[in-house]
Amino acid sequence: MENKVLKIIFTLFIGVMVALFVGLGIEAFYPSPVYPDIMWQENMTTDQEAALQAAQTAYDEAVSVRYQIVSIVVTAVAVIIMLASMFLEKRNLTLTNGLLLGGLFSLIYGSTVGFSAGSAMVTFITVGVGLAAVVVVGVRRFGPSREAREAAKP
Repeated sequence: MENKVLKIIFTLFIGVMVALFVGLGIEAFYPSPVYPDIMWQENMTTDQEAALQAAQTAYDEAVSVRYQIVSIVVTAVAVIIMLASMFLEKRNLTLTNGLLLGGLFSLIYGSTVGFSAGSAMVTFITVGVGLAAVVVVGVRRFGPSREAREAAKP
């Protein structure tokens, strides 16, 4: 009983750590744009307001592009992690379940970032790729095994 509980906790912990690793890796190697230093003031001139608006627009566009790229990269990494868990499943089931869970958490993160990007096409593509990966891995991991299918044949 205690060993099963520890395996479940360890699996969840691996999943969370994998997702954190992916998210922090993105932030470390592709940091968020810096918010403009221009502050709104009560008695701004038209030129100052235009500069503020231009800086805000440039920042918003940079964030949107970053979110699109992050969504695509995180989805690709999540799919790779899930496929790796599928190929390593015979070695250590607890570890591979943790990797699978981490891939799923990363996939959720990538989809969430995609929703924030403001691009329906990028979000649709990343969610579609994620769905395909989940179905393939799910069928492979949780469907009837090849041996069971062979044994069931008359």
